[in-house]
Parts: sequence; structure tokens; C-alpha cells
Amino acid sequence: MWKAPYPPHARDGPTGIVGAGLTAEGGGDGPRARYGETQALMASRRDELNAYTFAKRRTLAAFLQPSPWGSEEGAPRPLRAVVPSLIAGALVLGVFGAWGMFQPAAPKDWNTPGTRVIVGKQSTTRYVVLKTDGTTRLHPVLNLASARLLMNGADYQVVQISDKILDSGKPPRGPILGIPYAPDRLPTPDEAGTAKRWAVCEQPGGKGSTVQEAMFVLADRDVRRTDGSERLSGGEVLYVRTRAGERYLVDASGKAYPVAGEATDVENQKLTETLVGSKQPQLVTKEWIGTLHRGDPISFPRLPAGVGSPARVPGQLSDEENRVGMILVTETGEGEKYYVVLPGEVKPVSAFTAWLLINSPQSAVLDMNGEASKVGLQDFTADGTPFAGQPSDWPTRRASMVNSASANSGRDTVCNVLSGVDDDNGTTLRTWAGTEYPAEIAAGGTSTYVTPGTGLLYTQIQGTDSDSGSLFLVTDTGLRYAVQANGDSDSERSGVGADGKKGTSDGTPEPSEAQVKLGYENVRPAKVPLVWSEFLAKGPRLDTNSARQPQGS
Repeated sequence: MWKAPYPPHARDGPTGIVGAGLTAEGGGDGPRARYGETQALMASRRDELNAYTFAKRRTLAAFLQPSPWGSEEGAPRPLRAVVPSLIAGALVLGVFGAWGMFQPAAPKDWNTPGTRVIVGKQSTTRYVVLKTDGTTRLHPVLNLASARLLMNGADYQVVQISDKILDSGKPPRGPILGIPYAPDRLPTPDEAGTAKRWAVCEQPGGKGSTVQEAMFVLADRDVRRTDGSERLSGGEVLYVRTRAGERYLVDASGKAYPVAGEATDVENQKLTETLVGSKQPQLVTKEWIGTLHRGDPISFPRLPAGVGSPARVPGQLSDEENRVGMILVTETGEGEKYYVVLPGEVKPVSAFTAWLLINSPQSAVLDMNGEASKVGLQDFTADGTPFAGQPSDWPTRRASMVNSASANSGRDTVCNVLSGVDDDNGTTLRTWAGTEYPAEIAAGGTSTYVTPGTGLLYTQIQGTDSDSGSLFLVTDTGLRYAVQANGDSDSERSGVGADGKKGTSDGTPEPSEAQVKLGYENVRPAKVPLVWSEFLAKGPRLDTNSARQPQGS
């Protein structure tokens, strides 16, 4: 059998066409044979397309892979070379990127002197870069307060640098600087400028023969600790004594009234029974008493001569009621009002004074039996001037003792609370009594509680005549740190970090330098009386020269 020289589907010439009805053995004759021959000479469009495609593939194969048996299917394709190259490039870039990520690097200008507080990334050690006599050095620093005092100003940054870079010797290492025991955490300017509530508290120690004391500086979120039902109100009082034997009644407004005389005197025993019954005073320190306002001493008021004789007061009083020294009580729209009958007149007195007069030995002849005589407002006309035997600042309500002298029961923890200081340096006080301290005091600490994360910048004032005084910063360490203020002198000035610069002629820093560097340039210090401030333990002084002192040399 005859075979076509090309594949049957590639019909690129008349000789390669095998038409329908035409066989290889014979052409046939007649109309049918002629029709098949004519049909064989005609190529369809599909045949032409197939022939063109085959020719194009042979040409491409000849260029790309010149071999007798080659075709375009086996030829190399451009993407087969490009894609692996792209993958390899990406891997290389990834390797270099990862290397860059793990390779230690430092931000730009990190070693500019006096502008950065540097923290070692691995060791968390703090450093500062300073220039001394033209040489830039990297100095470890003891704490954050010291680091801030060593900055050029308040505009500084805290940066974290790999210890590998810090240990490279560029810049070279300098001596350790700083103020030992200075705070490592400082309150924010907002916190340092916000007034706090202060409370000084005392409670019996051991078997009641000693006194334990604690100080509290409370931010807004903690002020509730000295409020509530344990805060004194109305006629509630504290009955206390010092180790020297001085006895006091302390009212809800923080005023201490000395109880006159010795407790062993017959008359003063009667006075004590009138005030607090048989209860014993709680032992406190004289320093705690010093934080209170001082009231007039309490004693039995003195009545004029002729107690028990007819008073001859105009009105409707009975003969029994119209006697010198009698105590009267009436009901008014404001409650009960008390009066004392004097020769020819009746004067108003407080409930506190009335109770003392009823129980006074001087009025025993009146047989009042511990009660005032109840009368009507229409029975007499009272004189508007106060009774001369009643000091103006005595308590107005009958006293009710709430504290306990025992260390084992009752409200044995007494606190004086400072709520504020006015423009004239006057203090607003209140008192509090509970079964334990308002907040827990850490064992082995400073016996001071400052609301965590807070603090206060304050001026320690003395008296009411001046607003000047020492500047202090109290932090949540419980210590107060003196802050170098205007006019303070530096002793033994250190040259480290000074870069040859000299201060003023008397060695003082620029005005408010320490306050500015600590971040409190715009903070107005609060005012705190000296007697309150001294309950806080003192920390080291915060000033720029002390921060420059090398340590361990």
C-alpha cells in the first residue's frame, strides 16, 4: 500500500491530498471517479490551518532546538528559567533581611551627649552619654531620677540599645554616676501637681504601752479609705493622752481640746466622768497632737455668785426654774436649744456647755439630776449675747467617745486627716477612727503608704505668714526627696558631664534646674505644713551636681 510522505492531517500540496472516494490502487472511471478526483483537488479551510500550524512548529523547533527529531514541545520555555531565578532571588533577599533583623542596630544620634536615657536591651542597665572636658563617654547611671538630672533639659528620650553595641567601646565607658537611693520611678507631672489627701494614724503597740504610727498620702482613687462611717461626725470625739499625761478631746473637725487638770484630782475626775465616763484615754505621740488644731482647755464653766438663789427673770418661769445656775431646754424649729439662768437674765449655751453646767460641782445645790428643765419659748425672753463662761471654740454638741485605748478590741486606730491647705495656709482637717489602718502597710518598709504610681511635688511651709519653704518630692517609695530649688548651693561640684562649663559665681544652678529636668517645670507645688511633712522619712537630695558624682571611686 502506498503511504503519504507526511502525516495524514498535514496536507500541504495536491499530491498529499487523499480525497473521499479516491483510493491508491486506482483512480476509477465514470462520473463518480471524476467527482472524487475534483473533490480531492480542493482543500478545506481546516486543512489549510492545520498545514500552517505544522509548518510554524517546524520552523520554531529548528531555531530553538535544531535536531532531526525536535519539536516546540521539547523546546526550553522562558518562564522555566525566570521562575526559578525569581525564587532564588527571593530566598537570598530573605536571608539578608533576616540577618539585618538580628544584627544589632542603634537609632540615629543615640550617643549625642545629654539627650538620651539609654536602657540596655538585654541587661536593662541604664546609661547616659556625657561629654567631660571634650571627651564623650558612656556612663552607667544608678536610677532614673539621676539620669534625668544629667540630661541637658526636660526634652529627652528613652531609647533601648543592644548591650553588644553598648559594650563595643564606642563611646568609651565612663564611671558609674548617680544619687544612691534616689527614686527609680517618678510620678507624672499631672500626678505630681494634683493635691493629695494626707493622713497620720496611730494605734497601740504591744499591750498598749507603745504607739505605732503610719503616714498615708492618698490620691483621688484612695480618698474613700478615710471616709465612710469611720469618719467622725456630730458630737463624736477621740479621747487621747500623751506620754507626759496631757489629755485631749479631739472633735470631728480635727481640733484638740486639752482636758484641764490632773486626772487624779477630785474635780477633774468628775469632769472626766462627765465627758467620757470611766473610759481610758488612748496613748498617742505629741507629734500626732501637733498636727491638730488647738482649742481652749475644757473645764467646768464658772457660774456667778449666788447659785441656787432667786434669779428674778421676767416671764413665766416657776420659782424652781427661776434660780441662778438652772439649765433650761426648749423645743424650736431647729431642735433643742439650751439656756442658763443668771441673775435677771437668761443666756443661750451649747448642748456641750449645758451638760458641763448640769454636772458641775458648783451646781450641785440645784438638784437637776442630770437633766435640764424643759420649758416653753413663751416662758422667758433670752438675752442674745453668749454666756461668758463658754469659750467660743468649744464643741457645740455633747461629746461621745468612739475610740478605744485597748489594743485588742474596738476602734483603736486614730487618724488625723489633712484635706486641704487654703491660700492663707490654713488647714482643713477631719478625724477618723477604725479597727485597722486605712491601707495596708508593707512589713519592713517606711510605715508610709503612697497611692501606687502617684506622688506629689510640694513646698514645706511653716506657719501662716509665708508661702516659702523647702521643695520636696514624695514618690510611691514613701520617701520625701528634697529638690534643689532656686538659690540652693551645690557643695563640692563635680566636673563630670560639665564639659568645662561653669555655673554661676556662687555655684548655684540655673533657676529651677532640678525641677525642670525632673519634668516638673509647669507644676505648681502644693503646700504642706512642716508638722505633716516631717512624718515622711527623708530620702537623698535631688540635684544635678549630686547626680554627677562618680560612685565606687
